[in-house]
Amino acid sequence: MSRSRPQCATRDARRAMDLLARATRARQRVLAVFNARQSDFESLRAWNDHLERVEELIFNLTEGVDASATESAIAEHKRRNASEIARYAARARDEGRAAMGETTEAMDAGEGYAPETANGDVVAQPVPTSAVRRGLEKTSLDYDENTEEGRKARAAAIARACGFDGRAVAKARCLREAFATIWA
Repeated sequence: MSRSRPQCATRDARRAMDLLARATRARQRVLAVFNARQSDFESLRAWNDHLERVEELIFNLTEGVDASATESAIAEHKRRNASEIARYAARARDEGRAAMGETTEAMDAGEGYAPETANGDVVAQPVPTSAVRRGLEKTSLDYDENTEEGRKARAAAIARACGFDGRAVAKARCLREAFATIWA
């Protein structure tokens, strides 16, 4: 008779969440530096080569493959293309503001997006209800992501937010295995 550890499901979920968090951070970091668009390239082949390089860097950062070479490649690209990176970032910011109907002056003045009706009346912004009432408006973190304890706390917070209850899963698994050995 083999004994299984009830914590293995929780441990696997934590590993998956840690991997997802690492991949997301790596993707954000690489895309902040490699922020060109397809229209910035002369050919589809050049664009596809760029995308392949970006995905390779993201994979290397996520999996820890040749980390020093990956870090130096990102730093080198950032150093060589600093003006283009800044120009592309400014373009993305301006397009985002234009999509929201805001101007640079309005953003600098602290004015936000205010939707209008067809006749030009400004519609009041909706007030969030359920999230604020449940206490989800808290923005400060109760953990430090740079420590092992902080990473565990973050994984637990993500699991709770997703509705995952590791103890309930482990208990159900233990019960299932216990009854399976009785009637087997």
